Amino acid sequence: MDTFVVVRTLLHSMRFPGSVTAKTGIPVTGTPPLPHPRLLASAGDFDRIREGSARPGPLRDAFLLLRETAEREYAEPPVERIFVGLRLPSAGEALRRILNFALLYRLTGETRWAARAEREMLAVAAFADWNPSFFLNTATIAAGVAIGYDWLYDTLSPESRRTIREALVRHALRPGDSDQLHWRALHNNWVQVCETGLALSALAIAEDESELASVTIARARRNVSGILDTYAPSGSYAEGPSYWAYGTTFHVLLAEALRTATGSFGDLVDASFLQSADVVNLLTGPGGDFFNYGDAREKRTFLPVMYWFARETARPGVAATEHARLRVFPNDGPTGPGRIIFPDPFFALALLWMSVDPASDPVQPPAAWATEGVNPLAIFRRGEGRESLFAGIKGGRARSHHGHMDAGGFILELGGVRWTADLGAPVYHDLEQAGVRLFEEDRWSVYALGPHSHSIPLIDDIPPDENAAATLHRFSAGTQSAVIDLTPLYAGRAGRLHRELRIESSDTIVIGDTLAGAAPGARYRFSWMTRAAVETDVTGVTLRHGGRTLRIDFIADAPLEIVDEDASRPPAAYDAAQPGLRRVGAVFGVSKPEHSFVTRARLIPAS
Repeated sequence: MDTFVVVRTLLHSMRFPGSVTAKTGIPVTGTPPLPHPRLLASAGDFDRIREGSARPGPLRDAFLLLRETAEREYAEPPVERIFVGLRLPSAGEALRRILNFALLYRLTGETRWAARAEREMLAVAAFADWNPSFFLNTATIAAGVAIGYDWLYDTLSPESRRTIREALVRHALRPGDSDQLHWRALHNNWVQVCETGLALSALAIAEDESELASVTIARARRNVSGILDTYAPSGSYAEGPSYWAYGTTFHVLLAEALRTATGSFGDLVDASFLQSADVVNLLTGPGGDFFNYGDAREKRTFLPVMYWFARETARPGVAATEHARLRVFPNDGPTGPGRIIFPDPFFALALLWMSVDPASDPVQPPAAWATEGVNPLAIFRRGEGRESLFAGIKGGRARSHHGHMDAGGFILELGGVRWTADLGAPVYHDLEQAGVRLFEEDRWSVYALGPHSHSIPLIDDIPPDENAAATLHRFSAGTQSAVIDLTPLYAGRAGRLHRELRIESSDTIVIGDTLAGAAPGARYRFSWMTRAAVETDVTGVTLRHGGRTLRIDFIADAPLEIVDEDASRPPAAYDAAQPGLRRVGAVFGVSKPEHSFVTRARLIPAS
């Protein structure tokens, strides 16, 4: 018997009279189910949040922002079924609105919020469908509607309950009831998002659709638990920090919903998963932005799910970055004219997981850290505060989900300036409209994804092997150094290619490349992508930005050509412009069996 069934059966036998079906563990007709609300929070949890939000502190700050955001959308018409290419952007809007309105009702008792959430749910229930061809949209709407149905169950009219319940079945559970759906063959965030939306729907209406609910929940638990290896070995999510926020938030929703509805999230959480929030903090520089490899975006936004990790690991400092953002928003005048609505669709969930205690100090990151796995990484720090040194390097394979040709790429933040640039994810819709098969054979023709927009080595400007993996060859916390073995990516063009990143001092880093076995006459290129102003001379490059200056010197055992290229206008018409982007570096010709090339970057003291 499935673990869910066992847990559910035990809970019902302890809490409620009557019997349950032997096959599903869902109560038979006439047996009271676990009461609503049962998804993510109980009535007692809402009481705790209400009391805590009356006291000064992060929870009150979050409540004020939640209310202001909801007030700004209260008078807006419900979302519409308007497509942008393959996608239905209103899916995320519906999720945000339903969660915000429903939670405000639970915390304030004001019926206008319940009525507004109901209006939103009925509007999406009336859609022709929830875009099952792009099932992420289906799952997102389903998650919002399921939670709203559960949290507002006692306020909904019997007719509205029926309409919403039937919509969950028609638009989500029935379309999702097949093992042949393409996304079930994937091993990435799609499984986390889609299975969670379906499982929340099933849990919300389990007493009315017991057979379908049981099958849906068992499948979701089985498939999502299989994703845990994408966090191995030490919490570094295979798809990078931005998609960590997306996939992991849904993963946590599933775990929490199972715990509140059945008493246990079973095997959906392990040690690597719990470490992953720390990794996200490790990948955040002193200025608050990500080391944004792959399809990650540089800007780190508010991450509500960090509060869950802080609670589960009993380490409040894990969520300190989120606390800092909350302190800014309410003090900025939450009712002022022109205020932007807080856009995160999951913001309301932060209140469920936040402590009522005052804000905690952040967890201090280590001076040196490394991980292997799908994307081997090494991160180094020197000093404290916004102007401290933050540097990192990565390996990995380009042909991985949301991967780029960025193995050997590095990052440097120093003196309050991000000196390196990584373009992150392009706008998928724009490329799809231009006919680009973004996740298929056209992927490397997109400038932001391919080799020429990344700070990686190239031999004769030929792209590295998309299927080969660069590994972490050596790491030393003591010397703050790491070596990435890039050799497999350049098979046939080099017998060995290693790149070392080493922290020399609190204002200097060294990048050392060792090239062996390349053909005589081959051209070796070192690139450094930047948005700083550039000046070149015969030995290197000077970068200037924000009143700070970084000097980069190139040292090689062969004659060098210093390179400074305008990269603001990528070659293809479908590529987005990149204002201010430059590609600097050096090129030399191979003239002997082994070459050594060193790049030394030092922050010049302000005068």
